[in-house]
Amino acid sequence: MKIGELLIKNGIITEEQLNEALALQKDQNKKLGEILIDLGYISLKDLVWMISEQADIPFVEIKPEMLDVKLINSFPEIILQKNSILPIYETDQTIYIAVADPTDQNSINALRSYTDKQIIASGAEAGEIHQMLDKFYLSQHTDKVLTAKAPNKNIIQITSDQATVKTTDESGKAKVSKAKINIIINLSNDQGGKHNE
Repeated sequence: MKIGELLIKNGIITEEQLNEALALQKDQNKKLGEILIDLGYISLKDLVWMISEQADIPFVEIKPEMLDVKLINSFPEIILQKNSILPIYETDQTIYIAVADPTDQNSINALRSYTDKQIIASGAEAGEIHQMLDKFYLSQHTDKVLTAKAPNKNIIQITSDQATVKTTDESGKAKVSKAKINIIINLSNDQGGKHNE
C-alpha cells in the first residue's frame, strides 16, 4: 500500500488533502511525504510511522532510559549522527536500532562493518534520535573532561552549538529550545565557578 493510502486509511489526512499534495508534486521535485509536511497536513513523526508500517517495521518512541552506554559507544559517533541511528538494545546475536528511515538500507549497512550481529531496525523520529544522541555525547564529553587528570589546568570550558535549554515561564509552562552555550568551570578554588553565556 502506498504512503498516501496508508495516511488516509489511518485517518491522518483526507483524500482531498492527498490530491492537493499529488497535484503539487507534479510541479515540485519533492517526495509526497515532504509536501504533506510542508502543507501542515502531517508531522515528521506521522511520516516515519507510515513508512515503518508500509515496510512492516515497528515504530518506537525513544526514551532516555533506552540509552545503552556500552552499545552506543561500540559505534562511531559520526556514523550514528550521519545516518540518524540510535542503537537501543542488544542480545547475543542481535542489535536493535531506531533509525529515521527504516527503509534506507545504506544507513543500516553503515553499521555492519562494526558488528557481526544481525541488525533489526525500528522507525523513529529523526529529531528524537538526534536529541538523544546529542544529550548522550554531551554527557560523555563532559564526564571525560571532569574526570581527566589535568594537574596544570584549572579551567574547563564546555561549548555546544546545539545545546537543549529548558526554561519555565511565569505560568509554569516549560519551553525547550536549542541554543549555543558556553560553560566555564573554574577548578582553581574550593568553591569553583560556573557561568553560562
